[in-house]
Amino acid sequence: MSYTVLARRYRSTRFNQLIGQEPVARTLINAIATGRVAHAYLFTGTRGVGKTSMARLFARALNAPATIPDAPQPEDADAFPPDDVQQRMADAIMRGDDLNVIEIDGASNNSVDQARQLIANAGLSPTGQARHKIYIIDEVHMLSTAAFNALLKTMEEPPAHVKFILCTTEAHKVPATIQSRCQRFDFRNIATGRIAEHLQSVLADEGVEADEDAVWQVARLANGSMRDGLSLLDRLIAAGQVDGRITAQTLEQMLGLPPQELIVLLVDALAGGDVSAALANTEALLSHGVAQDQLIETLVERLRQLMLLGACGDSSELVDMSDDAKAAAAEQAKRFDAAGLVHMIALCENLQRSARDSSSSRALLDATVVRLALAEKMADVTALLSGGATTQKKNVTSPPVPPVPPVPPAAPAAPPPPTVSRASTPPSPPLSADELWQQVIEATGNKPALSWLKGMQVVSLQGGNLKLTVAAGQRDMIKFVNDARRQQLAELVGSILGRRIRVEVAARDEPAVEPATPKRGVDAEGRKKAMELPLVKQLDQVFEITLIDVRPNGEESDNV
Repeated sequence: MSYTVLARRYRSTRFNQLIGQEPVARTLINAIATGRVAHAYLFTGTRGVGKTSMARLFARALNAPATIPDAPQPEDADAFPPDDVQQRMADAIMRGDDLNVIEIDGASNNSVDQARQLIANAGLSPTGQARHKIYIIDEVHMLSTAAFNALLKTMEEPPAHVKFILCTTEAHKVPATIQSRCQRFDFRNIATGRIAEHLQSVLADEGVEADEDAVWQVARLANGSMRDGLSLLDRLIAAGQVDGRITAQTLEQMLGLPPQELIVLLVDALAGGDVSAALANTEALLSHGVAQDQLIETLVERLRQLMLLGACGDSSELVDMSDDAKAAAAEQAKRFDAAGLVHMIALCENLQRSARDSSSSRALLDATVVRLALAEKMADVTALLSGGATTQKKNVTSPPVPPVPPVPPAAPAAPPPPTVSRASTPPSPPLSADELWQQVIEATGNKPALSWLKGMQVVSLQGGNLKLTVAAGQRDMIKFVNDARRQQLAELVGSILGRRIRVEVAARDEPAVEPATPKRGVDAEGRKKAMELPLVKQLDQVFEITLIDVRPNGEESDNV
């Protein structure tokens, strides 16, 4: 006996079994119950979400209503054929070989001649005891323009016994003239949780045990399509079971997915800033035969899950994971902050684009892994500054208020000493500019994001103004210290001093160096034209270049 795949064996046989499409089912049921059945419908949505199943159920409800328990029963039920005849009609409809419910593939029946044949057959009355002749045209967007034009008149005013149900995954390719003659229903992607729930019930009916993580992973890979989920589950069952159960390892081996335990170890290494362990785990994943693109995609998905868990909590439904896996991921998410995860996802996305056109994709991958391991330290400078400021605040707390001496009992007439308030505590001695800068350097510690402060020197601290200059030989730092970095430094210094501070960065006073005399005489006009060249402009903006020589293209010069 031939085997019937799960996707066909568990096809919906009643309206309430169409998971995720309840609004569409409810509308069609109400249309039948109130006698407002239109002559043409357009079902659109991605693959495997129930378009064809809904079309067949709708056809059954029109021709054999007694075979669907949750379908409206007509008032003139006696006018329909006996229940056994209706059941034979329903079975033929679900198989796709009923004479009155004609299923047409738009891809292979897309010519104008075939459309004309359909129109000619539509005029014939339904055979047997059926009430309607129903045309289900799957992938209708594949019809040619001439075929669409031939159907226009018939679809607008068909015979009373004819109903059209058009199904498509690309509604934008269906002409507006056709869509305007139909009632359109958009089928939504099925939620991962609903797919996982249905897969669990199928496994129970099949008598197969499976780990919850494996079922959820299949549901995620289905990407909103119930048929894809059932097809993957069919392959998973055929692949075999370990100790009588389907595990996540079985799925990884069958589809060549990256091992989840190695992905978790890689993310742990990134969280701890362990570059060596991160590179070692990357090599372990690649040695398992995982493609680089697949590795990056899996890592991005893991980082996304951690970002959502960190932002929304482990009770959020935005993360499609089993309860145990979600709890473990929530603990891992505590080691990151939102800004760091966003930055890491952006780095992975940049790697995906650049690696496609690079001949050194492995080098780019390793470099990105190193950057990911250091990203948590560099992503949120403001948070780092705040952390340093908090530490400093603990060091500059006002001294404790001395206790008030008690009044001696022998001298009741003596006035009690005045209460010493915090406001009367003598203020801490002001910091000098050098002492302040020493505290700033200590507050930044070994944070790579603030390493540029070591290239600066303090000039003066007067009132609310802190003036800095660049160290010797660091003239290019003037352009590096932009407004954002000055503001971050001002917040750090202000938290140490307890008042608002304005930071200024001035150029270092150095004796002017006479430019070398050009070896060849260059007039002012030639020098001006050379400085207007786009590349020279860019170099001058970054390095403040000094023009030494100007020569025509191709002419040799001793100057570099």
